[in-house]
Amino acid sequence: MLLALTGGIATGKSTVARLLAERHAWTAFDADACVHHLLASDSGVQAKIVAHFGPKVRRADGSIDRTALRNRVFADPAARRHLEGILHPLVRHRWKEQAAECAAGGHNFLADIPLLFETGAETCFDASLTVASCPATQAARLAARGIKTPVAQAMLASQLPIEEKIRRADHVVWNDGTEATLARQVDLFLELLFTDHHAGPLVPH
Repeated sequence: MLLALTGGIATGKSTVARLLAERHAWTAFDADACVHHLLASDSGVQAKIVAHFGPKVRRADGSIDRTALRNRVFADPAARRHLEGILHPLVRHRWKEQAAECAAGGHNFLADIPLLFETGAETCFDASLTVASCPATQAARLAARGIKTPVAQAMLASQLPIEEKIRRADHVVWNDGTEATLARQVDLFLELLFTDHHAGPLVPH
């Protein structure tokens, strides 16, 4: 089973990924974590970003200042596209490599890819799960993280509308309520997923 997890920013994808991991054995990939690793540790990526965006996005230790970079790219769509051109091919290569290994070995693979539909990656998976919530909830969660309103609005606008993600997804969980409610939805989703795909029983760990 190759499962793609996606959703809008601040809809609760990380929580759903954790709940899925608690209930089933997956080889997991997190696109955001991969990006963070590239920005912090990949000297080639760092050099390309600094060459384009200037030294103000670089910390003293050589890593990329993600806050400064985020503020820059979400204020300028062309800058965001340039950054995506640097990062997305590397991220895609890594999850595709892991997915192929899991498929060949008969292992379950879970990939958390926020821009799944935006990049057309859904065709590489057996099923997709979108985590959704209303825009007001997303904005409130971003504010709680200290992300200022103009940047938050630009971040929301940079992704497909949540209605479109819902339309394209094979499965949807709605996360405007409690974690207990979300967990129940995850349980029902897994029951449906593995019944439909005849992938064997759930393996708690």
